[in-house]
Amino acid sequence: MERDEQALFNDFLERWHRVVNSRDMSGLDALLSPSPSLSSPAFWAPKTDRDYVRTVLAAVLTGVEDFHYTGEWMGGGRILLEFEGHIGETKLKGIDIISLDDDGNLDHIEVLIRPMNGLMAIAELVKASLAARAA
Repeated sequence: MERDEQALFNDFLERWHRVVNSRDMSGLDALLSPSPSLSSPAFWAPKTDRDYVRTVLAAVLTGVEDFHYTGEWMGGGRILLEFEGHIGETKLKGIDIISLDDDGNLDHIEVLIRPMNGLMAIAELVKASLAARAA
């Protein structure tokens, strides 16, 4: 990994973990590129609306109980973060695959979640957040 890429990743991860650990979503906007995209298990094509991406990330980070990262890998131009948490009694585990833009902000995030009931619980959480945003 190039030193510049490593520095970019380290800076992003410091800012990302600060927002995630504090659950203070006011810092989320500063982490996103001007046109971020999100790939999720719910849709084949990525969603590219900035407000949509922010709403989904905020819903997950504030709505999943005991959300925390358990692993971290960097290389090949991407960051992989393994996470765990639960929604009520439903446990979930997943991976965030993050790509950054040239300024070190989140340009794309792909989220993979298991097991199926965890995915369904996240889908309901996100659906409610998107409905509240639209209202």
